[in-house]
Amino acid sequence: MVDARTYDESGYWYPDRAAKSGVELLNAMRRYRSAEVAMRQRTRDTMHMGATDMAAVRFLLQARQRGTAVKPTGLAAHLGITTASTTALVKRLVAAGHVERQTDPDDGRGFLLVATDSGDETVRSNLTAVHARMIAAADRLSPTTIAEMSAFFAEMTAAMDDAAAVVPDDARGAVAVAVPAHH
Repeated sequence: MVDARTYDESGYWYPDRAAKSGVELLNAMRRYRSAEVAMRQRTRDTMHMGATDMAAVRFLLQARQRGTAVKPTGLAAHLGITTASTTALVKRLVAAGHVERQTDPDDGRGFLLVATDSGDETVRSNLTAVHARMIAAADRLSPTTIAEMSAFFAEMTAAMDDAAAVVPDDARGAVAVAVPAHH
């Protein structure tokens, strides 16, 4: 649960603004993001999975849906982890029944990673209800509002991407804080 007092109308980051409507919207976004992060953490806890495990299962489920083959190197590249970390990750996911290894038909020595029906069911059983509520809320919006909000979020995303590009060189070596992957 997110404490709304963390995100009030004071405009802490924006004290010189006479109109607070923009600040209110940014605070609403922060409350949503905090609630989303907390929900995803509860989901991972329930499923006994870490953030990287969940991101891997989600990636493999999407690949399965598209009919795309995924090799361990492709999973490692997607997640931005080493091959050693990928090996340990795959072992955990196979042991948990979320993923299976299949012989690569193009290279009998290699293997492909495939999300299992059990992995799919586990994810769906934990996330279907919240996703249904989210899409219902979005479906209530008018096409104009959806277009405006989509443009707004694209602009916010660009602002975040641009901010990441201007991190000072001396801060790049600092210890990073893990941020949960998106669903």
